[in-house]
Amino acid sequence: MDSLVFHIDADKAGPNLLESIKAYYGNRRVQVIVKPEETTEELIARNEAATYEYALPYEDLARLANALDNDESVDVLAEVTKFKVTK
Repeated sequence: MDSLVFHIDADKAGPNLLESIKAYYGNRRVQVIVKPEETTEELIARNEAATYEYALPYEDLARLANALDNDESVDVLAEVTKFKVTK
């Protein structure tokens, strides 16, 4: 799936944003979702409140990264979930 992610200040968005989307996707149907970006403080607070964390050994993380680099089919969510532990 091709995707574009724009991190911009809302007051600086202009017509070039829409033109960029049109130029990239041509006549393909697209989905546009606009939401406020989570701040670092909000992300940290949410992570600290979680009752679980993920403890991936380096070797497993490297294996996943290599598979993705080689365009291999990988169920990342299933792989990472194997390392979910309760805090």
